[in-house]
Parts: sequence; structure tokens; C-alpha cells
Amino acid sequence: MDRRAREPEEKAQMNQSQLARAIAKELFLSQAGAAAIIDSILAKITGSLRKGERVYFRFFGSFTKVIRPGHKVRHPRTGQLIWIPPRPDVDFNPAKGLLPAKQRGGSAPGGKAKRR
Repeated sequence: MDRRAREPEEKAQMNQSQLARAIAKELFLSQAGAAAIIDSILAKITGSLRKGERVYFRFFGSFTKVIRPGHKVRHPRTGQLIWIPPRPDVDFNPAKGLLPAKQRGGSAPGGKAKRR
């Protein structure tokens, strides 16, 4: 059997410098200028989330600060119970048109689940 057939598919990714390059090309900016814009946007989003504000981009989705509850876990080597304290986290909820319903975990088109 071919080794590549057993490996999981690699998904395309875009990092911040690739995004800056794409924006710079599209808007006729320098890559440094586009990177500065991205840094500014991310700083504003981070600041708003730290204040507990919801950040919403129409047709893209929303970011919301949530507090993950604390819980007990067992240390794998010692078996001792350890308390993991509550921690802040960020939830992203994609807009309806961003992902297909299958990837969103939503129901079939029309809002009703299909019956078999």
C-alpha cells in the first residue's frame, strides 16, 4: 500500500505573512503596510475581547469571550486528582454563509433535519 494513502490529508493554511502579502498585492500596499493593518485589527479584536465585548463581522462570524469551567483531571502517571481552574477562552461562531451546513454541524437546508 502506498504510504501517502494512509496519511491524513493536509489542509491548506494561510499564516499572517501570507495574508499580508495577499492584501498588499490586492490593495497595492507594501507588505509591511498590510502587516501593520493586520496587527492593528488583531490588537483591536483582542482588546475588545479582553473587555468582554462580542466582536462581530457580518458575513464572517463572531468572536465571544467565554469562561471555561474548572474541572478535575487525573494525572496519567501518578493517578493523583488535579484541579484545573476556570480559564478565559474565545469562541468563534461562523456566519451562516461561511461554511456549508455539513461542516457547521447544522441541519439540512430549510432548518429541519432530514428524516430517514
